[in-house]
Order: sequence, then C-alpha cells, then structure tokens
Amino acid sequence: MCSGGASSFEVIMNVVRMGIDANVHKNKGKYKAIAKFTIRALFYYSDTKRMNENFNSDERKLLFKKQPNFLSKFVTPYLCNGFSKKQKIEILSKHYDWFENTFNTPARHNIYNERINLLELEIGEQTYLLNLSFERNSRKEGELTLSLTDSQLNKMYNLSFSVFNNDIYIGGVQGGANDNGFSRAFTKAFYGLRPKSFIVETLRLMAADLGITHIYAVNEASHVSNSFRYGKKSKDINLKYDELWEEHNGAQHNKCFYVLPLRATRKDLEPLKRQKRKLYRQRYAWLDQYEEDLRAAINPHLQAPITLNVDLAKAS
Repeated sequence: MCSGGASSFEVIMNVVRMGIDANVHKNKGKYKAIAKFTIRALFYYSDTKRMNENFNSDERKLLFKKQPNFLSKFVTPYLCNGFSKKQKIEILSKHYDWFENTFNTPARHNIYNERINLLELEIGEQTYLLNLSFERNSRKEGELTLSLTDSQLNKMYNLSFSVFNNDIYIGGVQGGANDNGFSRAFTKAFYGLRPKSFIVETLRLMAADLGITHIYAVNEASHVSNSFRYGKKSKDINLKYDELWEEHNGAQHNKCFYVLPLRATRKDLEPLKRQKRKLYRQRYAWLDQYEEDLRAAINPHLQAPITLNVDLAKAS
C-alpha cells in the first residue's frame, strides 16, 4: 500500500482527503460514501492515486458534483466491457485533455454543472432541445451526452461518448422511458428521419466540424450492461446496437466496436419512385441547413471557432 516512501498512515489520510473532495457536494449519506470510497481506494491505491493526480485541478473537481465516485470509474465497466483499468484511466485523462483544448471555459463549466443548449426543434406546438452535457446516468457510457429532450428536459433520445486520441467512442444510445408518439411525430416532421438516426447524424456532423478522425461505436455484446459483473441483469437488456450501426454503414472494427463513416452515404435518388424521391430531397435539404445551424450553434463554445459558410447575398 505504501508508495514513494509514504507511511501507511499518510496513505490512509491521503485517501480520506480524496474521499472528502470527491463527496464535497454530497449531502445525504456523505460519511458512508467517504468510507466506501476509502476502502475501495486503498484496495486500488496506485490506480486511484493516478486518477487523483489527473483530476486534482479545481475545474476537474467539478466532475465530482454529478459523479462523486468519478475517481473510481476505472473499477467498473466503461465504454465497453473490454478495457483494462490502465486503459480506462488513460481514456479518461486524454478525453479531458481534448475537452479542455476544444471547448472554452464557460462552455466546459456549463456542461459540467448543467448543459449547453445547442438548438431548438419545433414539431407542431412542441419545442424540443438539443443539449450537450455531462451526466451521472451515463457515467459508464461516456463523458459527454448529446441529448434530445422536450422543453421540460425529459430525455427523448441520448447518445453518450468519449474522445480518445482524437477518435470518438460511443458507449451508448438510449430512448426515453415514455415515447408517447414522439418518434412517429419526429419522423413525420423531418422527412422520414428517425430520432435515433438524427442523434447519430448529429454526432457525425459535430465530429466533422471538430476534426475527429474516427467514430467507433460499441457493439451489443460489448456494451457495459452485458459485462459479467452484472450477471443475469444483462440478459434483461435488449440492445439492438449492431442493427443501428449497420443501418448507418458501420463495419466491425474489432471485438468491441464498429467503425462508422464520418459522413452519411446518401441514396441515389434516380431509381426511387417520385414520392420517395421528393421525401429524400426534402430530408437532404433539411440536413444541409441543419448542418449549418449546428455549426453556428457550436461555434461560440469552442476555443478555436470554425469558419462558417456565409451567404454573401444575404449578408449584403
């Protein structure tokens, strides 16, 4: 347990201090949480120490507000059920290096504490929001969550991911608990585009603007919920991830991940029947405008703004 000449007492006190810092925002059950953290951290002391060194800045400690057990994330499955503890620590550290180099300080703090709203979508009389946030409920599936919510912030669809070595790793896609006709209304409003496909397409557009090299998406068998750690629980979870990625021209990359093209393949419209051809033309025109709107929405939150396509005729 001792490290670098430190006595056992010093190690224990160091771990207790980590536990206090990690649970500083917690009100209910704080002392029990600190004790649990201390026991786990002592068992994995060298790994916990490395995590603490990487997440010891005042800004990174904001992560503990939503995820008090953040420093122990390497113990549980993360992104897929195939990464080692060492790999998970490296992924987490490099993700936040990328995040701090890519997004400006106000955006990062808003994402840590609440969310940033990127766009609003109108469907009939309802307004839906596209948000980017850091979520407690997605802690095993990725550090950033792209979500489509209603005006009361009830999630309709969300996608969670992390960025490592300039590649995106998608750890999960989830629909809301109560659809109540939302998927049908969304698909009708946006020319046959399903909300699940919309959230994947949104990530692709963001990835292209942020200079991401590859997008990897976890397969069904390797999803964190299918870890041996959770035993029979995994059998009750019906994930059709493989089908989703293949619909988006994904190809098996390795035993855990598909690789998705950065750009969606568009249909050849000529062989289609007239009505279908019209639908796809409308969808693609909408997506082209959406890409411009999304780029403009992300721009104020970046360290280095993207060059926007300006319509000179409109500008004059």
